[in-house]
Amino acid sequence: MKATIVMVVFLVAVSADAVADSPTVLISPAAEFLNPDNIQDSIKTECNLPAYQAAAVQRQLEKFAITFTVAEKDQIPASGTYLQLRIENAVSSGHGWVPFSGGHNKYVTTSATLFQNGKEISRFKRQDHSMGGAMGNFKGSCTVLERCADTLGKDVAEWLKKQLPAPDASASAAPAEALATTDKR
Repeated sequence: MKATIVMVVFLVAVSADAVADSPTVLISPAAEFLNPDNIQDSIKTECNLPAYQAAAVQRQLEKFAITFTVAEKDQIPASGTYLQLRIENAVSSGHGWVPFSGGHNKYVTTSATLFQNGKEISRFKRQDHSMGGAMGNFKGSCTVLERCADTLGKDVAEWLKKQLPAPDASASAAPAEALATTDKR
């Protein structure tokens, strides 16, 4: 008789029970400027970068299947998990159409602080720089800053995913004996 090992590979989707085990993260309604006086007036008045940065993080949290709720106000709660977002710096220099200016030269520095039951447990800070990308000279300054915010949104979501406890996959995983069986024919 020939023994054949049959390996069954499962792509296990996260069940509703597993998602319920992961904490819901309350997040800042906007990524406020840490020091507004240090930010160019044109960025503050024209770009609405704090709201855009928060929305970029939210889009990425959805892609990473992180359960979240947007807080009504930016206040650290005494209980639960809270993600505070801040724009530490934003600079807009250069322009795509000015000869010899080097084109757009924009950057955004964003920080995220994770709180658990009112206490800081982890902090993340990253900066992204952009010259506008393909066809950058056709883009406005705010659009180029938003490119930076989009990249930083993904960076924050990747970092946050590593900070949160993994959902209890045992509730949705198949029994171990179902993964490998021996068929004797």
